Amino acid sequence: MIGRKKLEEHYLTIAETKELLERRKAEGMEENPEEPMFYEARVSLEHAERFAKLKPEQARELKEKLMDLFEWLDERLASKLVDLMPEDYSDIRVIFSKEDYMPSPEEAREIVSLLDEYRE
Repeated sequence: MIGRKKLEEHYLTIAETKELLERRKAEGMEENPEEPMFYEARVSLEHAERFAKLKPEQARELKEKLMDLFEWLDERLASKLVDLMPEDYSDIRVIFSKEDYMPSPEEAREIVSLLDEYRE
């Protein structure tokens, strides 16, 4: 990446990544219909299609609600929670095992109840 620098950084959920890759594929179809995406982008899109559990709008909304609910929760961890959709405290403990902060059982119940509102 010669001559480029990082302007900003955002953490995306798998659903948001899927939306971004689909948009890039549509743009690529206009430029080159035979090869609209690079191999890596195609594999990433296949992965996102397989593992995205929510629609992009729902994922964004849930991520914002999680960050608003807990001041210690950053965008990276909120995205991870939305992607993995843990079902109980033990799942949450695994997600937070290498983090500086471990949510209490009460906080974990709040997280799970919020996630339950978005489960299909």
